[in-house]
Amino acid sequence: MRLVMSVAKPPIEFIYTPRMPKKARRSFISKSLILKLAVVALVVMLAGLAWLDARVRSRFDSHQWQLPARVYARPVELYAGRVLSQRHVDQLLSLLRYREQSGAPTPGSYSRSGGTYLIHTRSFRDSDGGEPARQIRLRLADGRISALTRSDGARLPVARLEPMQIGSIHPGHSEDRILVRLADTPPMLHDMLLATEDRQFYEHHGLSFRGLARAMVANLRSGGLSQGGSTLTQQLVKNFWLTRDRTLSRKLLEMPMAVLLELHYEKPQIIETYLNEVYLGQDGSRAIHGMGLAAQFYFGRPLEELEPHHFALLVGMLKGPSLYDPRRRPERALARRNVVLQVSHEQGLLTDSEYQAYSARPLEVVPRGGAALYAFPAFVDLVRRQLARDYPPAVLSSEGLHIHATLDVLAQLAAEDALARVLEQRDPKAANKLNGAVVITAPDQGDVLAVVGDRVPRSTGFNRALDAVRPIGSLAKPAVLLTALEQPKRYSLATLVEDEPIEVPLAHGDVWAPQNFDKQSRGPIPLVQALAQSRNQAMAKLGMDVGLQPLILTLKRLGVQGNIPAYPSIILGSHPLSPFEVAVMYQPLATGGFRTPLRSITDVLDLAGEPLARYPVSADPVIDQGPAFLTQWAMIQVMRAGTGQSMLGVLPPDIVVAGKTGTSDGYRDAWFAGFSGNHLAVVWVGRDDNQPAGVAGSSAALPVWGALMAALPQRSLREDVPPGVEWVWMDADGQRRSAEGCDGALRYPMLTTSIPEAASDCGEDVSQGGIKGWFRRIFD
Repeated sequence: MRLVMSVAKPPIEFIYTPRMPKKARRSFISKSLILKLAVVALVVMLAGLAWLDARVRSRFDSHQWQLPARVYARPVELYAGRVLSQRHVDQLLSLLRYREQSGAPTPGSYSRSGGTYLIHTRSFRDSDGGEPARQIRLRLADGRISALTRSDGARLPVARLEPMQIGSIHPGHSEDRILVRLADTPPMLHDMLLATEDRQFYEHHGLSFRGLARAMVANLRSGGLSQGGSTLTQQLVKNFWLTRDRTLSRKLLEMPMAVLLELHYEKPQIIETYLNEVYLGQDGSRAIHGMGLAAQFYFGRPLEELEPHHFALLVGMLKGPSLYDPRRRPERALARRNVVLQVSHEQGLLTDSEYQAYSARPLEVVPRGGAALYAFPAFVDLVRRQLARDYPPAVLSSEGLHIHATLDVLAQLAAEDALARVLEQRDPKAANKLNGAVVITAPDQGDVLAVVGDRVPRSTGFNRALDAVRPIGSLAKPAVLLTALEQPKRYSLATLVEDEPIEVPLAHGDVWAPQNFDKQSRGPIPLVQALAQSRNQAMAKLGMDVGLQPLILTLKRLGVQGNIPAYPSIILGSHPLSPFEVAVMYQPLATGGFRTPLRSITDVLDLAGEPLARYPVSADPVIDQGPAFLTQWAMIQVMRAGTGQSMLGVLPPDIVVAGKTGTSDGYRDAWFAGFSGNHLAVVWVGRDDNQPAGVAGSSAALPVWGALMAALPQRSLREDVPPGVEWVWMDADGQRRSAEGCDGALRYPMLTTSIPEAASDCGEDVSQGGIKGWFRRIFD
């Protein structure tokens, strides 16, 4: 029997869930999605705010202003006895933007009564300690400073005027600014800015809802974005991080960034940054940023010297620098300025009388390029070239370097005046025919004091002083004489050389046959006379005798660069050089044999005023003292009895100077290079198209040289002989010693190794002692 068991299955349970209505189900899904989207949006917004916050803080904390390198001239020294004309004082004060004001009450002002100036100088600091702001009284008489005193009448040994900024170095498309600190900003500018742009600046936290509401109403009325309602903080955000485009997206981004900026930084930091960042116009490719530079660009004066109507113009331009450009749209700029003055009056910043007075003032904007920043472009060009060897462009254009240059403003003014005046007298109806260039240096230091590249002062363009490479003509002759004098067994200044026709065969059957300026030959003449009278035939004969290769080596020692071809014509200056290269070549002749590299910079400082580089004076002996002195003495005779003697009535009679005229073939180029004890100047005059100019060195370049040297304080060259040189009376034959009073005898400085043993009868008898000499002196 089989037992069958059965297991009962549990009953199946059915759970009943009421079905959600379709409409309710849709509502639930929508709320869930909205919640998720809201969470995602919140996360995205928080991430965006965090990104914006990081961007704001990173840029603001690490921001380095793009500051070009600035070039400054040396301070102007004033002292009793200095050569100085009233014309140059007026030019100097104009370039420094001193304003004429009765009593000279504030720094940067002056008053004048006849030849007496009361000047309120500006303070400055430099490597020598600087100068405080003070009043000085300057009296001129007979082209000199006759007295220099303090305002109380006490004698003042020397006074210095602040270094003039003569240029800046920035890239082709860049921004420029002069940094100002809020503590140094005139309070009136600060107050006018807030009264006009953001009266609740110290109350809001980046946004002004009152301003936004006002802007919204204006935009609805105009049907577009005519107003922004921005606070100063928003404007800074726009300038610092965003674009100037008036779009809704930019506005929506600008608002949270303004709030974040206010959360992290104090109000003074924000407004100081605003004052330095704000855009205020364009100068060609250079963007003008900040109130500091705008003050110089529009008024030619430091920000602290401006008056309320100047501040009002700058504040008014914030609304649209192009729209209210005072040079292009003066009427519109004047109206906008007066609106700012009116607002300032309503806010109690100006009294009734002040408001009326300042509203009646003109704009007082200087012409474009009228500030000292554009004063001397030819010199700044030289500075650029020197800096390019030592610094990459990015450093020069962004790190705010301060470059102290060697420019002497008064020497520059003298050179500009002399060139322009002489060429105008010679060529009054052909303004574009004759042109010229000038380079002035201080021989002992190698400092370049002035560079003029055009007959029109301070014009930009082709820099003839550095780039007009022309044959130097007779400026090469001192090198020929020096080469001969370095062979003392053969030559002295008394040695005779034949001034007669000479023919030198050249390749291809040509012949080099130079002629004298007057087409005449004078026969045997002493070497010193051959140089002083610039006798071409005699110097050609001498040059061929000493040899072309020794002459080339001499030119190289003097500093001439590049290849010099061994053609006979180099004796008379066929080799082309620029005026600056001529100054380099003449430097050892002016220093007694030492080559001092010409420098346009003394030192470079960083933005904090710490020295980065110095350009010290160096001097290498390249010529022995004896031959150098003899060559210099021969060049002195050029000025006393040679082609430069027309300067005898121009320079003071007690000033000993040396020089040499030069004229190239066809009268294309007129040169003069000469020096005193403290100034070396090179002048070139010619035509840009290299056509015959019909001018000679003595008639065109020498008058320029004389005029500029007469306008500067000069120190005489010394004529006391160095060791190894003696004064000797020489016979007219140039081969025998003679004595004072002997027929035809002349006195020369001579190297002791070149003094001949033989003497003329007169010279031998007079020079000897004993009975024979005594009887000769008594009875003959």
